[in-house]
Parts: sequence; C-alpha cells; structure tokens
Amino acid sequence: MKELRKWAKDKPDIIKIFAAHLVSTVQGMAEEFKTIKLRRFASQKFSPPHLPSWFAMYRSHRKTVQQVKDIWAAVFGRNIVDFFSGLSEEAKKKKRGNSISTQPTQNELDASVKFLQTMLSASEKELEDEFNNVSIKQAAKRRMSKLIEKNPLELGFYLFVAVPCWALYRMSPTALYRKARQGDFDALEKLLCLDQLMLHDPAIGKQIIDYRFKHSSSKYRKLLDAATKSPKGSDSSKNILLSQVGLISAISHLTTKPLTPQDLFELVHAFDQDSKNKLLDDLPENYDALARALSPDRNLWRQLLPSDKNM
Repeated sequence: MKELRKWAKDKPDIIKIFAAHLVSTVQGMAEEFKTIKLRRFASQKFSPPHLPSWFAMYRSHRKTVQQVKDIWAAVFGRNIVDFFSGLSEEAKKKKRGNSISTQPTQNELDASVKFLQTMLSASEKELEDEFNNVSIKQAAKRRMSKLIEKNPLELGFYLFVAVPCWALYRMSPTALYRKARQGDFDALEKLLCLDQLMLHDPAIGKQIIDYRFKHSSSKYRKLLDAATKSPKGSDSSKNILLSQVGLISAISHLTTKPLTPQDLFELVHAFDQDSKNKLLDDLPENYDALARALSPDRNLWRQLLPSDKNM
C-alpha cells in the first residue's frame, strides 16, 4: 500500500476510496468473464431467469442505470449512491454555468467528511486484505447470497450482461441489443457470445433466421457458434483495465480536481508496485494515446453517473 498511499496523497477523498479498488478488480473480472455463460459468481449459482423479464432488461437504458444504482446501494449503502448523485448534479450545473441553488450547511459538510473518512478506512483495509490474500469474509458472502435471493434477475443481468458489455464492447446492453435487432451482424455475434439466452428472444431470433435464409449460411453458423463461445476479448485484461480506468477518470470529473492521463498512468504503476502485477503493460505507451483510448469508456460511464431526475 506504500506506493498507492503516496499516489493518493493529494487526490480527492472519493478518488482515494475507489481508484485502487477499481484497478484491483481487473484480473478477477477477466477470470469471471471466461466462464460467464455458467451463470456463476462468487461461488453462487444463478437459476435460469424468466425469459420475457430477462429480455425486457435489454430494452430500457434507464432501467439498467437504475438497476446499477440499486445494486451499488445494496453493496455499498444508499449513502454512497446519493453522494455520487449529488456530485454529478453539482458538476453538471457548473458545466452549464448555473449557480448552485443551495449551499451545504456545516453539519452536512461535517457528515460528508466523516462518511468519506469511514469509507476510506474500510477501502484501505479491504485492499490490504486482498494484497495479503486474505479470504473473503463470511459477512460479505452472506451479503452476496442475500442480494442474489432478493434480486436474482437484476443482479444476474448486471453481472453477466451489463458489466461485461461495458467492459468488453464499450457500449450499453441496450445499444448492443438495438444494433443486433436491426440486423448488424457484428452486434448479433457479440450479443450471442455474451448471452446465449438471446437465441430465444423473438426479435433476435428473427434476425438469426434472416441470416439463415436471406444471407450466407456461413454467417448463420457463426451466429450459432457464438452462442457457445465466451465474449470476445474476455481472454485479455486490456479492455477491462481500460474500462475501469475510464470509470476512475469519469468519477474524477465529478470532483474539482479531475485526474490527468499522467495521474492514471501513475495510479496503475503504483498498483503494480504494491501488488507485484504488470497491468501497466496493457496501457497505451504515452499519455495522449491513453486519453484517446479512454474516451469511449469515460463517455459511457458519464452516462451512468448522473442523478435520477436527469435520467
């Protein structure tokens, strides 16, 4: 943790809390994505979903965004979601040149500082446990089991569709589904690699049949094969790393001190030094190239961070 603490010294508290943790998830996500079609996460097996309800999750970007908030609230607490919403709303007002209608009271500021300090302490402890190979606490396992029991459909869609779609394909599930429904072959193939249940979606099934009878049989076979394959890019941590660094960048733009490409390089370098990993090898060679590579991820995550009333 020595190098990460040094990197975080002059960074906003919200960045100190999340930046290193988001980088630390890269390798675990890469492993999970390889077996995504087994519908298993953290030793928990998900039952097959009610298909019409599952298909409906693809059709509403707003519903997906709200689902992300609900899951984050269940895992991290409602306060952290409200905190992000407040940051986002303030950042958007400043960008539009609008004045902030109300200033926080001293009590509200004190409560926010206390909340962030508590989160930072917990974050550092969890990261140290990870570096020291401490097993997941039983409380965390129980929390995950409870979350699966309460929201199996929404959590399953988030874990097995939304997160890998954002990380590997640089788009929302809604956008990918829309392109596939319109007959885009690449989108169809990506969608079926991601989620074999989409073979049974009426709109997607129609597109597959169209390729069978109106296009080439080779493309039709490719689509059927895609339903048994892992998502494209799941064998590499590079796309996942860029996605997570893009999220860190997007979060930093909600603060008064956004991270520069150099800051992001130095974050990954510090993480590598503390964890004995080599994630830096997966980043572009210079700051300008990193900024260009992160643009789609940063823009995507910014769509998921605004407050409720602007959805």
